[in-house]
Order: sequence, then structure tokens, then C-alpha cells
Amino acid sequence: MPHIYSNISLKPYNTFAFDYAAERFAVADTIDALIFLVQFAKKECLDVTVIGGGSNLLIHGNIKGLVILNRIMGREYSQNAADVDVVFGAGEVWDECVEDSVSRGFGGIENLGLIPGTCGAAPVQNIGAYGVEIKDVLMSVEALNRESMKIETINAYQCGFAYRESHFKRKWSSKYIITRIHLRLSSLSELKLGYGGLAKVLSESSGFDDVYHKVCDIRRSKLPNPVDIPNSGSFFKNPVVSEATRERLVAEFEDLVSFKVEGGWKLAAGWLNEKAGWKGVKVGNVGVYEKQALVLVNLGDEKATELRRLEKTIIQSVHDMFGVTLEREPVLLGDSP
Repeated sequence: MPHIYSNISLKPYNTFAFDYAAERFAVADTIDALIFLVQFAKKECLDVTVIGGGSNLLIHGNIKGLVILNRIMGREYSQNAADVDVVFGAGEVWDECVEDSVSRGFGGIENLGLIPGTCGAAPVQNIGAYGVEIKDVLMSVEALNRESMKIETINAYQCGFAYRESHFKRKWSSKYIITRIHLRLSSLSELKLGYGGLAKVLSESSGFDDVYHKVCDIRRSKLPNPVDIPNSGSFFKNPVVSEATRERLVAEFEDLVSFKVEGGWKLAAGWLNEKAGWKGVKVGNVGVYEKQALVLVNLGDEKATELRRLEKTIIQSVHDMFGVTLEREPVLLGDSP
């Protein structure tokens, strides 16, 4: 059974590299280990926090209770004609699984290349990029029900997916721990090139691998590697506004970047931040990345205090200028207010 540690620094387990401690900490590399740890926490009356790659976290205080690092691995491919059913363990690195699938000739997730994090976190956030979201290919999720202590299969339509949202993120955050995800890919999958300028550099005759590598190239050119500059990738969600709000903004800002989506118009949060003057700004030991105003970076702080202050200042600044309220994308963890 897994060893349970006390007062472990979480700095290596969050891509912002903030140094806060977990009261208890353990690694679950099998479902049996996960069940053991959850039962231990129940017996000891400890709260449970599950983390994966730590790339969508903003830790701003010590975490009480038991922190479980989900490292349940495994990749399975079952092909039936052009379709292939894929099962990934929750602890697998998402981008490695995308690259593996593309190399086998299977499409559907090539636009999601180089998104940081693990497979178990992908449905929680309903990760998306370049016109594709994981909900587009997700069939079901296997998860441990913390109440019954049984593994359940939850179909995709039950997961409450929306833009960067799912029931796992809010409604079910204390109920389920994802152990495996089931995707359906295809060797005949249609390429999606209508977002982010992909059509300018690729064609309908391009392969899945061409799309994957181009997406990775674009992301590398815009986003800092957390190993070099600690960050969580996109820090703010792209806000969705009404037709009337968009018309008001276009009248004042002709170069507004927006996309028609179900229920309104999605605005580019990076454009809003840049227009408000935040691109490349440094405040103490934190700042806004010089190549992408959507990314906040840690330039040497051990704690999240300055970054939280910068977050709130940017949100207020954008609201004052556009009348639009930005929302943080990373999940907040820790005992600080």
C-alpha cells in the first residue's frame, strides 16, 4: 500500500512553483491504492484533494488533509474498422497520449496537442483548443465514487460539459475521482482547421501529424515552458457575451477579436488584456507574459500573494475598460482567503 507522508512541499507538483505544504501526501498508482487512500482519509476524518499534473492549479496556501497525486497509468487501443476506442489512465500525460494516438494514425485530438496536464484532468476542465474540446470525442469516464467506494462508468452526456466546465469541476468535485477516460478516435476523422489560423498553414490534405506538430509549434511560440518560466498556461477564460454587448464593443473597438458560439459571442481574453495595456507588464516577482497577454507568470515568488493581487487588478482594469468581467481558469487550492 502507498506510503503517506506528512508536511510535503507542493512546489514540484504545481507549474506555478508556489511553495505551500500538504498536511498529508501520497501517490496513487493503482485503483486499489486510490481506494486505500480514500478509506484512510475517511477513517482519519481528513479532507481529500486530488491533483494530476498541477498545470491548472493556483495554490495560494497550505492544503489541509490528504493530497493524493493521481498516477494511475495505462493506454489501450481497440480498433474497429476506421474507429478506435481508446482508454487512458488518469495519470497519463495528456500530450504524450495525443502524440501516441496521432503516430498510430488516429485523429480527433490532434488540435489538443501540447496542452499540459494529465488525462484525468482533461474532462474536469473540458480542455479545448483550436476549435476542438475533449467532449467532442469523449465516450465515458471511469471514476471512484467516494461515497460508495465503487468504480462507476459515467457517460459523456451526463458530465455537464460546457466551456472549460464539467460536473467534475463543481457539482461532483467532492464525489468522484477519475481513474480512466474513454475516447473514440478515427483514422478517417475530419480535420478542423478553421481556428487560430491553421487553414493558412495547412490544407485538407494534411495529416493528423501535420496538424499536431503545427499546433505544438504555435503553442511553443506563444506560451512559456513552465520549467523555464513557471505558469499555468491560459490564466483567464475567454468570456462569452451577448450580441448586444459585442455590438457595443465593436462600435468602440473595431479590431475586437470575437467568435460566434452557442449562446452568444466568445471574446479573446488575451486581446482584452493586451488592449488594456497588460502585455509584458511586470509587478514585483510576477507579471504578464511578453508574448501572450493571457498568461500570468511567476518570476521568482515562493508564495501566490503577488500573483493573486495582479489577477484582481487585471480583472478590474478589463472591466473598467470594456464592461466585461474576466474569470480565472486555474482552480484555487489552499487555506488562504
